[in-house]
Amino acid sequence: MSDNRGRIFRTSILCVLMFLTVVVALAPQAVAEGYYTYDTKTTTWIWNTSTWKPTTRTTLITISVKGLPPELLTTITVDGKQVGTIPGGGSRSFEVDKKSSHTFQVDAEIKGSCSSYEGKSVCTRYKCPNNSWTAELKTGETCETQMVCYCNWICTEAGCWCEYVCYPEQRCSTTKEFTETGHVFEYYAEHEVLLEDEHGQNVENWYKQDSQDSFSAKEFVVTHDESNVKERDIFQDWLINGVPTEMRTLMLKVDKPYYAKAEYRPETQYRVRVSSEFGNPTMDNPKGWYMKGDEAVVSIEREVPLEGWMGALGGKNVFVDWRSATGVASKLTTFTFEVEEPTSLQAEWKTDNSQPITILAVIVVIIIALLTIFALYRTGRIFKPKAEKVEQTELEKTRAELEKAKSDIEALKREVEEAKSHGRRHKEGQPAEQQ
Repeated sequence: MSDNRGRIFRTSILCVLMFLTVVVALAPQAVAEGYYTYDTKTTTWIWNTSTWKPTTRTTLITISVKGLPPELLTTITVDGKQVGTIPGGGSRSFEVDKKSSHTFQVDAEIKGSCSSYEGKSVCTRYKCPNNSWTAELKTGETCETQMVCYCNWICTEAGCWCEYVCYPEQRCSTTKEFTETGHVFEYYAEHEVLLEDEHGQNVENWYKQDSQDSFSAKEFVVTHDESNVKERDIFQDWLINGVPTEMRTLMLKVDKPYYAKAEYRPETQYRVRVSSEFGNPTMDNPKGWYMKGDEAVVSIEREVPLEGWMGALGGKNVFVDWRSATGVASKLTTFTFEVEEPTSLQAEWKTDNSQPITILAVIVVIIIALLTIFALYRTGRIFKPKAEKVEQTELEKTRAELEKAKSDIEALKREVEEAKSHGRRHKEGQPAEQQ
């Protein structure tokens, strides 16, 4: 009798231990400080600050957020009802029943910080492509072997008593458990890239963190092309978030928002043309194109000989001035000026025939003189025969002798007069001496 009671007691203890083992195995092991629980009366989620205790009817689902900065929050929704928010890098736990599956959802996109450059705003955003997750409830069957005991009444002449008989029996039950009791929602950063190039591509797009892209600007772009004017924009630099870089090809590793603008400086070229009826006009730039504000130098000969016999006698064209559409530009053969507009210069000349005219006049005078001498010679007025020349010479000698005799006579007369004058003075002086 005592042996039966001992067996019954041991069997009961074994059953209790097996029951506790099953309960512990079926119950979740996590214990959390603070969690959300659903209030069926108010149909709202309530934050419970106490420690969650495992039960057979509910379980605890932990939702974590990764890739989001801690200063940003994402909204968590459970089964279509907004529950609260979860900060970046944080987690929240939710007590849910095991009656059905439960769907958890967070924001698909969260706006981050923004920066402003040149009046343009560029931002960062965080995206969660898989922003919805369902905690699937899996239905299964759990079987266990249990000791079944019953009372076997035994009666004899001495009386009746109950003898417990125990035997193992396999019992199965339907269970519902979640395949996962936690999930991590992962965000990744995207940065806005705003690129402006008035002569190239304009980009406004979002790039994933640390992705790369390249952009290239043209070296120059012709904006105006005419026969006398050429205008073009020359690449100067990329202005990236306010910082200039002179490289035309821009390589970007997108680790933050970017605003890039291609900057150009205008360049204007004007055509300078020179023309002249004579001589060889030249320019320091043979092509004739000058940047606006540059100095141009044009030059030409001061004198150009005339063609034909007039030029052979010294006739020439003499430079007068350079003339433009507005009038006289310069009187210098070498003219330096600042190019501010398309310019056409015409060399003006005057003809100088003074030397050939003088030479012709001298020739004419010589010819006339020669003709006159020849005419006098023919008439005998000049260049007489030699005899006449001798006679003329004797006549001139006789004339000279007569002139000399005349001079001698005059001298003799003067001497006679002087003698007479001396005699009178002598006579006048004798009586005085006698007295």
